[in-house]
Amino acid sequence: MRYDIEVIRKAEIELLAQMQGATSTTKKQLALESGISRQHLGLVAKGKRNLSVKSFCDLADAFGCSATELMAKLEELMQEQIRLQTPAAADKAKGMSYIHKNMPSNNPLKKPHLK
Repeated sequence: MRYDIEVIRKAEIELLAQMQGATSTTKKQLALESGISRQHLGLVAKGKRNLSVKSFCDLADAFGCSATELMAKLEELMQEQIRLQTPAAADKAKGMSYIHKNMPSNNPLKKPHLK
């Protein structure tokens, strides 16, 4: 399965938040224990950067779990993001005809129905 980059970013943001909450670790402590700069962790937490494989493994070690366990949690969060996106994608797939059909009648772009 291919993952959209936005799905990965949102899942990484959620993963960091959940793991920090579960371990009561501050970003400063996490930076010291993982060897990843606070700035980089902050950018990941904002969705502006992604984790490299090395950083991911370092985070797993800092959180006291294996990279496999942390990846399983990330995979779970990515699946949740996909489930949340499905209704929006289905609406978007309906296209312009759906939008025009459901626009208010006072809109000049909508053609009036003749009886």
